[in-house]
This record gives sequence, C-alpha cells and structure tokens, in this order.
Amino acid sequence: MAKKKQRRRSRKFKGLNVTDAVLGYAGVSIWSEALLGVDPIQFLTDKTGGTGTWQITGRELVDSILGGTGGAGATSTANVGVAQNAFGVIKHNATQNATNALWQSAGLAVAGTVGKRVTRKPRNFLNRQLKNFGLGDMIRF
Repeated sequence: MAKKKQRRRSRKFKGLNVTDAVLGYAGVSIWSEALLGVDPIQFLTDKTGGTGTWQITGRELVDSILGGTGGAGATSTANVGVAQNAFGVIKHNATQNATNALWQSAGLAVAGTVGKRVTRKPRNFLNRQLKNFGLGDMIRF
C-alpha cells in the first residue's frame, strides 16, 4: 500500500506587521487627503462634517449616497460647475490634487523600499526580542 502524502506545514506569518501597516496607512492618507480633503481617521470619526468647503467625511458620503447633498455647499460647487453632492466634491478634488498624490505615492514606494532596507538589522533585533517575550507569532516589525 502506498504511503499517504503528508501536508507540508505552512510557516506563513499570520500576525500584524507594524512596518507594512504604517506604510499602508501612509498610502491611504495620501489618497484620502487628495480626494476627500481629510485624513483617514477624521473621515471615519468626524460627526460634524468637514470644516472646509472641499472636505468630505464618511457621514457626508453616506448622506450623498442616500440622495442628500452630502455637506457640499450649493454656492461653492455651483461656482466651479460640479454636482452639488459629495461625489462632485470628490471629482473636483481629484482634478486638483491627483498629480500631487501620484508623486507622493511614488515617493512613498521608494522611501518604503529604502527605509525597509536601511532598517533591516534593527527590525530583526526587535523581532528577536519579541520572540523572547512570546509575542513573535502576533506582531512583527
């Protein structure tokens, strides 16, 4: 009788990689500022809406999806010629800030690659220390 093949044990890390989380947040922050005019935390937590004319928060976006104006001022959007809802404001912000956001994203990619390479030894040291404390399977730098 043939021997059964055993499944190879996976060694894939299933915890939180702090370095990748920080780089991911930075990328989301770049595009959130460019398209919405607010940082990601303000987008999710702000209850009063954006303080500026061209800022859109999560609450305003939901209002716009449900058929409201989404906090977009009628006079400011009409002067520029965009729709009087959150999507018109996002379209306006995209035309104004897309080029800058693309350059920032490219810079972040380069800086992330160089930063990871430069900080490889200190991050390895931190990862070894985390393993000593028993946290190596939950968090990594």
